[in-house]
This record gives sequence, C-alpha cells and structure tokens, in this order.
Amino acid sequence: MSHALAAALAAAAVFALSAAASSQPLLVAHGSRTHPLVALTFDADMTEGMVQALRSNRVARWYDPAILAELRATRTPATIFMTGLWAETYPLVARSLARDPLFELENHSYDHAAWEHPCYGLPSARTRKEKRDEVRRGAFALAAVTGAAAAYFRFPGGCANRADVRLVAALGERPVQWDVISGDSYLRNPVDVERQVLDATRPGSIVVLHLVGPPNAPATGAALKEIIPRLRSRGLQFVKLRRLLGSDETQSVPSGHAARPEDERRSAKPS
Repeated sequence: MSHALAAALAAAAVFALSAAASSQPLLVAHGSRTHPLVALTFDADMTEGMVQALRSNRVARWYDPAILAELRATRTPATIFMTGLWAETYPLVARSLARDPLFELENHSYDHAAWEHPCYGLPSARTRKEKRDEVRRGAFALAAVTGAAAAYFRFPGGCANRADVRLVAALGERPVQWDVISGDSYLRNPVDVERQVLDATRPGSIVVLHLVGPPNAPATGAALKEIIPRLRSRGLQFVKLRRLLGSDETQSVPSGHAARPEDERRSAKPS
C-alpha cells in the first residue's frame, strides 16, 4: 500500500471519530450491561527489544498460531490491538487478520512504549510529542501494512493518566481498556487464566488477552479452549469491539490513573 493511501486512511479514521468523541466517555472499560455481548481483545505487542530477540533467535515468534486457529475453528470474533511494529514485523499475518471478517484491528501504539514510568520495564514515551507520535505512527503503520483504519487505542501496559487519555481522544482515537484481566501475561497455567476470565466476565465485558504466546503469554491458546465454550454456554455472544461499543451505552473507567487496574500491576511482564 502506498504511503499516501495509508496516510489517507489514518486521517479518515481521525475525521470520522472526532465529531463523536465529545459526547462519549473518554476512556472505555466495558460496553452495555443490558446486552449479552462480550468482546475478546488480544494485544499484539512488539518492542525493539522483542525484535532483537527474534533476530538473535532467542524467541521463535511473537504470536501464537494456536490462538488464531482456535478463534477461527470456533468462529469467534475478536479485536486485535496491534502495535505498528508488530504489523511491520509480520505483514503477511497482519494482512491475513485484516482480511478475515472475524477480526478487527486497532491501534496499540507503534513500539509499545509506556506512557507512564515505571511500567513493567517497558521503554517510555515521556513527552507529549513522543506520545502523539506513538498514536500517529501506530495508526500509519497499521494502515500502510493492512489497509485498516484504527478507531480505538489501547495504552501499552495499561499505563496512562488523565492527560494521556485526553491526548488520544484529541487525536481522534477512542481509548479503550478492559474490565476483565485474563492474567495471561503472568499466569503460566491455562486453568488459572480460565478461572480469572470465567469468574469476572459478564454482559458488556471487554477481556484483555495477549496474542504474543510464549515466553510472555504461554497459556492463552490452551485457555481459550475452555473460555469460549463455557461463556457461550451462559448465553453470552462474542462480538468485535466496534459492535460491543455500538450498544446502548458504554462505561468509562473512573478518573485518575484508572488505566492500570490493581490486579494488572501484579504482572512482572509487559502487557
């Protein structure tokens, strides 16, 4: 895809969302509680350090094919929050996801730099310009590789403050976090991941999981084999995030540093 077309797609997403942003909560944690809809969201992280681990063969890959296989086999819609660097590292996989109607792709920054420090050992975007560039470069890379125009943004590591939330909204993307922490970035046993998701999920929930697989999130694929059928057995329907947030209303996270739920801070690894 040409740079001009990528820029046009990213600009179109900003224009489409900016008019609606002022009437909606700035930071979304979940959708309507009145409909039996649930969104599974998967973060596709990529830092420069993760790229170096690939190049040195210390890691085989930074995605788990078993996750995508399970979602496709069970016809389960999902939303992928993808860093621009991940899309550039795996362009064929990224384009495959963009073409598949089961999935939608959203912005997870360019290189997973945290907006607060410390944040699980992540590199930091400290200045307003650096943070603005993370949003814009992430959206541009996503559009350039896949043709997808991002509507939503998720903070790396879930680390953000009120000013950060306002900055993203001003750039035309809607910040989205979660109300269900799977724990797959620090839990190694799939049973533990299953328990966290099954105990916390209810209508309107946004579940945060990870696409990266081992060594950072080794239990996700196996956990999905229980999570998906058991939530469906409760009458819950999996939908992509844009459908979930198109329900009656959405709920913002409480003010302050609410982008970092207390349980997520237990993680020793980046989310």
